[in-house]
Amino acid sequence: MGLFDGCLLACDIDGTLVDDGYINPRNIEKIEYFVREGGKFCLCTGRSLAAITLILQKVGCVSCSVVVNGSMIYDHNENKVLFEAFLPQKDRAVAEKVYNEVPDVGMEIHSGDKVFTIRRTAETDDHQRYEGLPTEIVDFKTAYGYNWNKAIFLPNSDEENMAVKAVTENTDTDSVFVDTSATLYGKVRKYYEQMPKGMSKFTSLKKLCEILGIENGKLFAIGDYYNDLEMIKNADISAATEESPDDIKQYADFITGKCRDGAVADFIDYLIKAVR
Repeated sequence: MGLFDGCLLACDIDGTLVDDGYINPRNIEKIEYFVREGGKFCLCTGRSLAAITLILQKVGCVSCSVVVNGSMIYDHNENKVLFEAFLPQKDRAVAEKVYNEVPDVGMEIHSGDKVFTIRRTAETDDHQRYEGLPTEIVDFKTAYGYNWNKAIFLPNSDEENMAVKAVTENTDTDSVFVDTSATLYGKVRKYYEQMPKGMSKFTSLKKLCEILGIENGKLFAIGDYYNDLEMIKNADISAATEESPDDIKQYADFITGKCRDGAVADFIDYLIKAVR
């Protein structure tokens, strides 16, 4: 019987597992130990399914992934979607309004394993190269032919980010909007994402726990940013990285070292002591 039998560890990617494309080897070693001891390891990320391919090549023991901030659950063992949610059709007009009123903001539409670039900028180029995203440049008419898991706005500046938010805040919509961030090529990028209402990492983690039969007391989670807050608050044992904002860290059971130094490994070491 393994130490982590029946346990699920949900792990954010950017700023938690990965720092500017780098995964500390300690993380991989400890994740493999967690799985050998009976646990299931789950990526839990704002990235879309198409954007985690490079991570899966480095971390080969991922059971399932909660992607697009909860809009999809994917089973890597069975290679199938377990759950999926989409933006309401009427809310696609919000993205088009941002496109028209903020003329320089980069824009992507994510649909399953497809990524469409609506407006190409230096930010979209960096984002797609960093995450290894396959993409096609299309107009809105073409994009409307697909279901949307999310729309992502990639501003070039804080001022442009505020302009995007001003447009979405004054629009009647059933979507929710989420601040996300990642360090790409040595620069912190702040994105703004349009998501289906009611979706979050934690709501889909609860669905995944039901599917996998994870019992109370056996859900662990680690993250670093505001889209991780709900799962950090509600997991049975949670961690935040040293670089996390203080209003995130206050809800974690354990504060790890820095992401680049092996934050996930730090958390698993903590879990080993906690569950014994």
